[in-house]
Amino acid sequence: MSNSAEAAPPPSTNRGRRSPGLPPWQGVALLLLIAWLYASILARLFLQWVGPHHDPNFEHGIFVPLFALFVLWQDRKKLTAISSSPSWAGLPLVMLSLFVLVLGVLGAELFFSRVSLLILLAGLIILFQGWTFFHAVLFPWAFLILMVPIPTLIMQHVTFPLQLLASRLATWLLELVGVPVLQLGNTIVLAKMPLEVAQACSGIRSLLTLVTLAIIYGYLMETRNWVRVALACSAVPIAVVANSFRIFGTGLLVQYWDPDKAEGFYHAFSGWLIFVVALIMLFAVHRVISLIWKSRPEAARSLGHLAEQPGSEIRIKAGAARFWIVAAIMLATAIGLQAREEIIVKCDPPSSLPLQIDGWTGTDILIDQQTLDILGPGKFLLRDYRNASQPLINLYIAYFPTQKAGDTIHSPENCLPGAGWVPTSRERVRITRPDGSSFPVNRYVVSKLGERQLVLYWFQAHGRVVSSEWWAKYYLIYDSIRMNRSDGGMVRLMTPMLDGESPEAAQARVMKLGSQLFPLLDSCIPR
Repeated sequence: MSNSAEAAPPPSTNRGRRSPGLPPWQGVALLLLIAWLYASILARLFLQWVGPHHDPNFEHGIFVPLFALFVLWQDRKKLTAISSSPSWAGLPLVMLSLFVLVLGVLGAELFFSRVSLLILLAGLIILFQGWTFFHAVLFPWAFLILMVPIPTLIMQHVTFPLQLLASRLATWLLELVGVPVLQLGNTIVLAKMPLEVAQACSGIRSLLTLVTLAIIYGYLMETRNWVRVALACSAVPIAVVANSFRIFGTGLLVQYWDPDKAEGFYHAFSGWLIFVVALIMLFAVHRVISLIWKSRPEAARSLGHLAEQPGSEIRIKAGAARFWIVAAIMLATAIGLQAREEIIVKCDPPSSLPLQIDGWTGTDILIDQQTLDILGPGKFLLRDYRNASQPLINLYIAYFPTQKAGDTIHSPENCLPGAGWVPTSRERVRITRPDGSSFPVNRYVVSKLGERQLVLYWFQAHGRVVSSEWWAKYYLIYDSIRMNRSDGGMVRLMTPMLDGESPEAAQARVMKLGSQLFPLLDSCIPR
């Protein structure tokens, strides 16, 4: 059991008994204000855990607050023994939390608005109960961060390396047992069919869940903090290795049994089976640590230092001034946020761009539903432009009328290697518009099976063009606050490179079409 569970009972003295630091009516008033501020945010978070269109990567989130409440209930005797010692140091945290909340709501960043609740809880605890009480609830408070989904932009940069790592390990294992296999990015090509290691197979789902369970397991079954940390850290390689074995097993099913077994029931069942194996591996790691470094019985902790010291006066309330200041700030923030609604600009869909442009003829390519589900609720165009005397030019446009729901643009920096295209060179260059102005774009040369392609892409919103997805995110927050708009898009041009053709020559060829497209983009990516 945990250290907290082994704590000695509170001293049997009236001075050791803690009186509430906040009158009940003030506590209820603060809870109502918190509900007003965070009702829609928490409702959306709950639906992301368990809703009809929930995020499978964060299904474990529903258990996080439940376990935090369990820890508080388990430590209730210790908490009631702590004297209330309000500190004004909590007020800056309250103000910081409300600033982060405003930044998240107005700046279209769900992570900020959700994390602001944790900062607010910390500030209120310190302001009305004091640092000692906050120190006592530090673990369940910090554990709550695991219920907040990782920002999409960071998630994309985490999942893709995991996809490649899982693909490499599975490919190595298949080669080890004599299966002919070829890895192209996150696709494993077998003799009977290719296996795509999708985002769902990256291992991030089992990784996040296993880390959460490892922390819970360590808290309940260990008293040594360093072992708890070791168990949480060991969950990372365990999840990666276990997921690679799942892909390896799927490859064997395809090669020696039936390609249909790569999907459906067998695919889902293998996920559960491998996760159980990962849990067994976690228990085994704990057992090995316990055998090598045996746990020594620890003396029960005394709570005398938590009780009020002789001569000090028990505080019945934290102070009316604290309550009224905090209530006024929270109320003003809630009213200010309610009075602002996002502006959704009407524009033409990207598919409205002309099919005939200066000798180039476009052919639309259908985007499958699985890809659309990954891309999110935006407007998309995938089109090949052909000219009798030139190699084709592929145009891809993604436009989101709003990004406040957390959906964001997927960068080709991750998507292209995922499709097997290996970057051989990457740089940022400037493209000149017909009016003489210029803007930065990313220029990649990618190759696959001896074929080279030139890729140009950039992010565009409200008449501004940037090449960095991080700057695009910054301007999303900036424009959302300044203009009350969170729309934005990404444009990508891609063409095969001729033998011996330089990137500069291929770029000049692409610009024969691109220069005609630039003035037309404002119709589907509005200024």
